[in-house]
Order: sequence, then C-alpha cells, then structure tokens
Amino acid sequence: MKRQITDLQVQKKYPSRLSIFLDGNFFCGVSEEVAVKYQLKKGIQVDEEQLKDLIYDDELLKAKNYVYMLLSRRMYSAKEIQDKLKRQGYTDDIIEDVISKMENYGYVNDKTFAEEWVRSRISNNPKGRMVIKHELANKGIEEDVIETVLNENFSESVQYDLALDLARKKIKSYKDDDKNSVKRKLYAFLGRHGFSYDVIKNVLEEVMKES
Repeated sequence: MKRQITDLQVQKKYPSRLSIFLDGNFFCGVSEEVAVKYQLKKGIQVDEEQLKDLIYDDELLKAKNYVYMLLSRRMYSAKEIQDKLKRQGYTDDIIEDVISKMENYGYVNDKTFAEEWVRSRISNNPKGRMVIKHELANKGIEEDVIETVLNENFSESVQYDLALDLARKKIKSYKDDDKNSVKRKLYAFLGRHGFSYDVIKNVLEEVMKES
C-alpha cells in the first residue's frame, strides 16, 4: 500500500534529523543523509518496503556513528562492539551489518587488536602468556588468532625479561625472609601473573643468584 509524505520537518532538538509525516500523521525521524539517499520530499508516494528500508538504514547509520565514537577512544574487538551495540538495543541484523562494514573498512580487526593488547601488556602492567590468553579470549578473540599473535609478538625471551624485571622489583619486599620463603613467594607471585613454570624456574635461578 502506498502512503504519501505530507510533510518533512527539521527537528528542533536534532537539526540534522527530519520528521516524516505520512498522510498527515508523524511516522518517524530520519537523518538528513538517509533522507537524501531516498530522495524524500513532500508529496511523493512511498510503499511499505521503502519505509522498512529507510528505517533500517537510519538505524544502521546511528549504530555506525556510535561505533565511530567508541573507536575514537580506543581499539575494540568485534565482540566488545557486538556487546555494546546489544546493550544499546540494536537488532542482530544491524549489529552484524555494522561489524561487517567496520571490518571491511579496517576499523575493526581482531588480530590487530590482539597485537596492540600484547604490546600494551609488555609496556604496561606486564602479564605472562596464560593471563594474556585468558584476557584475549574474554575479549572474544579466536584461539587460533591468539596463538598466532602470541607466537609472533611474545617470545620466551620477552616473557623471561618481563618476569625477571617483576621479580627483581618484588624481591625487595622480601628482604627479611629466608631464601626458601623468598622462592615460594616469588613463585606464587609470578604464577599469579600468568608466567609459565619454565620461565619462573629460570627467573628464580637468576634472582636468587643476585640476592
């Protein structure tokens, strides 16, 4: 069934959006961009399919702008964006479409996100491989991507250097303990930070020689 656009009004509160009136009654608001795309103007006839399409495109545009705002602050994984869009009330179709477009634009890339996460962990608040794997998995990064990124960016020698630096700083707080107690506490400390048994073993050998 065809319906007629009887009026288009710029919204007072949101000047970049237009209110559409069909057959004398308010129908919905859309962005100027969508209005231009569909060549909306007073007097034209529109059918139900066209109305569904323009509503979808308007929702899609709002969702994209929301994601652009998020990405202006920091990188996000695809799952993080999915979760945030769900909390904003967007449908699964809109969410899938937005994420697909952002991936095609190169704005969302889980491998790049994981690489940045690992680099951040090396530079700030160092963690071992196990903790980083868990963190990235919680961000929705696929296991094969995590393994590739860690193998490429988080070598055994890097882990050793990070753990050694942490141990050298931490051991100062154990100056009144005997050596066995120091070793137990350091082992537990590095274990909580996600370092492997082999890394911890080698680090303990080094710091105990130095102490």
